[in-house]
Amino acid sequence: MGMTNKQFQGFVRLTLAQIERALKESPDNKELQELKDIFQLMIEDGN
Repeated sequence: MGMTNKQFQGFVRLTLAQIERALKESPDNKELQELKDIFQLMIEDGN
């Protein structure tokens, strides 16, 4: 059983929100910033 596109987008948005929260605590973390960029692209590609 797979995820629908809507479910996947929800998962991506939830994960992105947590990444953004972590970046507030560690704004210089380049790995987190790269991960945020990837997840942001996933949202943009899904629209």
